[in-house]
Amino acid sequence: MAEARQAVAFQFTITSNGIFIDFNQVGINNAIQTVLHAIRLKWRNFRNSLHKSVFPNSAKSYLIIAMVLVLLRYLQFGPVKYLFQLEAYIPTQDPRITIATHVVILATVLWITLAYFKRYMLKLLLMYKGWIFESGGKISLQTKIWYGLINMLKWKGKLQLLSYQSSLPRLPVPSLESTTKRYLQSVRPLVNDEKYDRMAKLANEFQNGIGCKLQRYLVLYSWWASNYVSSWWENYVYLRSRESLLINSNYYMIDGATEETVTNRQAARAASITRSVIQYRQMIDDESLEPLILRDSIPMCCKQHLRQMNTARLPGKEFDKIAHYSSSISRHIAVLHKGRYYKLDLYRGPRWLKLVDLEKQFQRIIDDEEEPLPSELHLAALTAVDRTRWATIREEYFSNGINKQSLDVIEKSAFVLVLDDTEQFYQENDPSKFNSFCKACLCGNGYNRWFDKSMTAIIYANGRFGANLEHTFADAPIFGHLLEYLMTNDASPGRFKPDGHCDGESSVDNIGRPTRLKWDIPSKCCEEIEDCAQIAKSAISDLDLYVLDFTEYGKGYMKTCKVSPDGYMQMALQLTYYRLSRQFCLTYESSMTRLYREGRTETVRPVTMLSTEFVHTMCDNKKSSAEKRQALRNACENHAMLAKEAMLGYGIDRHLFCLYVVSKYLKLDSPFLKEVLSEPWRLSTSQTPHRQTKFCNDEDYDACAKKLSAGGGFGPVADDGYGVSYIFTGNRYVVIHITSKKSCRGTGSEKFAKMLRKSLLDMRKIFQDS
Repeated sequence: MAEARQAVAFQFTITSNGIFIDFNQVGINNAIQTVLHAIRLKWRNFRNSLHKSVFPNSAKSYLIIAMVLVLLRYLQFGPVKYLFQLEAYIPTQDPRITIATHVVILATVLWITLAYFKRYMLKLLLMYKGWIFESGGKISLQTKIWYGLINMLKWKGKLQLLSYQSSLPRLPVPSLESTTKRYLQSVRPLVNDEKYDRMAKLANEFQNGIGCKLQRYLVLYSWWASNYVSSWWENYVYLRSRESLLINSNYYMIDGATEETVTNRQAARAASITRSVIQYRQMIDDESLEPLILRDSIPMCCKQHLRQMNTARLPGKEFDKIAHYSSSISRHIAVLHKGRYYKLDLYRGPRWLKLVDLEKQFQRIIDDEEEPLPSELHLAALTAVDRTRWATIREEYFSNGINKQSLDVIEKSAFVLVLDDTEQFYQENDPSKFNSFCKACLCGNGYNRWFDKSMTAIIYANGRFGANLEHTFADAPIFGHLLEYLMTNDASPGRFKPDGHCDGESSVDNIGRPTRLKWDIPSKCCEEIEDCAQIAKSAISDLDLYVLDFTEYGKGYMKTCKVSPDGYMQMALQLTYYRLSRQFCLTYESSMTRLYREGRTETVRPVTMLSTEFVHTMCDNKKSSAEKRQALRNACENHAMLAKEAMLGYGIDRHLFCLYVVSKYLKLDSPFLKEVLSEPWRLSTSQTPHRQTKFCNDEDYDACAKKLSAGGGFGPVADDGYGVSYIFTGNRYVVIHITSKKSCRGTGSEKFAKMLRKSLLDMRKIFQDS
């Protein structure tokens, strides 16, 4: 086949007349460009490594050190003169060269030593977290001095993505006593006295028994691990999970909550998104992407950015593996359209294809009328079923031959792009269209999303954009950063012509067509694929998704109430759940720990004695608005404190999870840990951060807020629970994504959304009555 021949640089044939070699010019050019791309990446990595080795020093500081040494050399000042006695060991005849060489060597040694000293001092300073508890202009003298020292040591020039990585402190291990105490406080509102006493007894036995041994091993492990949580969390929570990625692991994000899109031409939007993603990848490879810095001084870990593209999760029978490829290998994307798979090269020699050329390539795929091969239409359903089954099918039918070649093209691609043949809409007066849009991003039809890839970009027939994202590689704020970049680029002037096509002119006359991937699928494998498609279809039909586009007020009003907007939303969710079920449930809120090296997430438990008191107060008609306001403020203040403690690594769940992992390594049994980790999260919540970047320069924040993103969502963790994700779009709006299972009679996403809207309006009323 032509595409198979192009994969190699030459072929040879042995005959009776000798050996005939058939050189393939396309294959040779591809191999050369791959090698050159790899060399360029190696050079950039080497250059960045040099920069990081002397960070936060500058070239200016090197010159100052060299000038001071020259001055001291001629002044023969104090004990420094003994350093210059080493000049006798430099084998040169010219004394000027000897002096210059010695100064350069000494300056380099001192410069590098100073860099290590500064980084170590930065790490020590960044261990201080008192600043996080000080707000509202009330800053202690200690924190002011700390800010001053940080500003003295920090880099004054343009930062690289991983500049501060080696200066970030390690995640601390909380004390066993504090974690068990926090745990008991978190479950007190959820259980009766009898169960609480039983859990308190189990906690006490654990704390004074095997817990001490497990804690010692965990502390020891934390001394040499970059992060004592992240690697175990990735391996045991994600890679060893045998559940389907569909709904259970993957999440989605969508473009702006606006009725108009930047272009209604599918090929043009696909070209724009593709070009922006590759530009963003280039910034990651070069480390020129600006890192996230809190309060202009406090760096956050950016290591998760490295696996956003060129990455796939490979299924295994017992556990999955992560495959991350160099950009020199992932010089293409895999495109899925109407059940057909294509390889689209992104480069023409060393350069990216221009926007107009990319649009032309996507249009060729859209115009292709060739039918999909048998079972090719439903092939992606294999990634939507349980991991063991997919691994078994992969090993049997996709481990060699043309199937392996085509699968490699998908898995080694920069990302997968789906040209969806449906149209999706956002209409403020028709929630069903927005619900359909979001559900299509999360699930599709079960066989038109490649769930194993780190990112599947989805371009709908009318130009709308969404993304399906695999959770193992990075958390939602990381991809939110990318999404803001994509949306800002799409809205930039000169991106599209008035007719919707990409602006610009083609730089090449002849571009090879996208390569259609071929498959050789036997009948037994076809049966497996069709069965997987039915399983995926059943899971999708059971998913109940509703998006509440709340426009009455947003975080701007919440701040005027002198409460944390996140705490306000969490209390609204607690009030909503209680009004629907007349009980409280174990609630999960995701918090980040990226103030530490390789930090990912920690759990905030929003249900507290103060949150339940607020809910009971709101449900009591005899209580005044003033009492309700005070109860809300108390609950929000307590929630803000819990969220800050979680950011600092002093949560409950990651510590207990790691102790459980240690117990399994040591083959020790803990009834306390077993019960804690088996408790279901019936309300799983998360806030998607907004405007993390400086890409949006619109002075009117609210005007551009909904254009950046309307957030995204995920499936429910428990079959009888809810998954709730919310994003504050500007100061006036909140978009809330709610999921549940239709098979559970006690839940319903739409009824939850309606009750949540009522709760938010009722909470506003208690402030309006003041």
